Amino acid sequence: METVVHPESGLSKAFLTDHDLAGMPWEYCRIHALAVTDDEGPPDDLSPEEFLEQDDLDDTAPSALRLLLDLDYIVRRIVPAPMRDHRFWVAPATLIFHNVLAISGSLSSVSLPLELEGLTREGGDWHLKARDMDLRFAALGHSLVVRKAPRYGARVLRMAERGGITFDTRPFA
Repeated sequence: METVVHPESGLSKAFLTDHDLAGMPWEYCRIHALAVTDDEGPPDDLSPEEFLEQDDLDDTAPSALRLLLDLDYIVRRIVPAPMRDHRFWVAPATLIFHNVLAISGSLSSVSLPLELEGLTREGGDWHLKARDMDLRFAALGHSLVVRKAPRYGARVLRMAERGGITFDTRPFA
């Protein structure tokens, strides 16, 4: 039997992997920030001998690039009674794509907030579509880190509720 980390919302895990995220809906998740990060490489203060010991990277190894999105993850949508507003269980989260290669696409505007419209995978190729953004890339996998317990209410969290902009990869539970 699996332990549920947040029974009210139905969230079963605070760290989800490819298997957990397969086929999940991503529509309407607000993207607050995105980043592409790389392995930082060896420290600057190494001696020439120490540097040579660490400089044996395999050029054919997968990329160390990661694509990270700071978003408001919609854990669950609540179907409203007639004439009522939609309500949601929402949590701040970091969506991470691992070993990213060949990012291409467009970001046509930032006059409106970025909002996910879809995330699809075909083999190792990903298509991330959002309002005014369309990215395609290859990645070996993805994971989602839920950073705080979900809150019930509107589908977009206020900055104070979510802890500002962050790409923290520590789950809340």
